[in-house]
Amino acid sequence: MNMKKLFAKAENFLNSDKRKRKEKKKCLKHVLKKLRKQEEKFNARLQDETDQAVIDKLNKKIALVHAQRKKGLALMKELREKKKPAQ
Repeated sequence: MNMKKLFAKAENFLNSDKRKRKEKKKCLKHVLKKLRKQEEKFNARLQDETDQAVIDKLNKKIALVHAQRKKGLALMKELREKKKPAQ
């Protein structure tokens, strides 16, 4: 192996935390997008609904999805904060 390949392997080994954080961020971004679309879908259904029992169920689902999105956004913010170097 030449020196460039050895340095590349060493860098990959040393930056494994950065790589894992990047993968987690990518996955989390995908999940947050799905949750946002689901929340929008429930809100759209809520606007068309007239039955009170269904409205209550939709409101509970919306609250649940919103809470999960909020947790995910907090985790995303935490991942971004870890990325920034300490000053």
